[in-house]
Amino acid sequence: MRAALLAHAPLRLLLGGAHVHEELPRGARPPFVLFETIETRDWSVADQKAHEHFVALSVKTNSRSRRLAQQVLDEIETVLDGAGLSLAGHRLVNLRLTFWSVTRQGETYGANLRFRAATERV
Repeated sequence: MRAALLAHAPLRLLLGGAHVHEELPRGARPPFVLFETIETRDWSVADQKAHEHFVALSVKTNSRSRRLAQQVLDEIETVLDGAGLSLAGHRLVNLRLTFWSVTRQGETYGANLRFRAATERV
């Protein structure tokens, strides 16, 4: 997911660089996208081992307008919703954006997104 986001030029332009992080670098300044939590649940059936993963991302901006947060959110959705990403040892059944919000965070705006990925072992 991170690699797909980093490869998307419109998102990098909005963020002012490759500011998509799994771990926030010391001294990082907004705007950036951060992978927050990943929750995994068993989704297996009798003959197939499968999982569903809930991936939460947050967007932090340096803007006093909601516009940048919404634009970043829209680009993330463009890249990831329905994406056919490859996953070693697994098959991605689907990847969907299930929740999003744009919120005021002090004097600036940010966004929160939650994706659901269904996978099967191969």
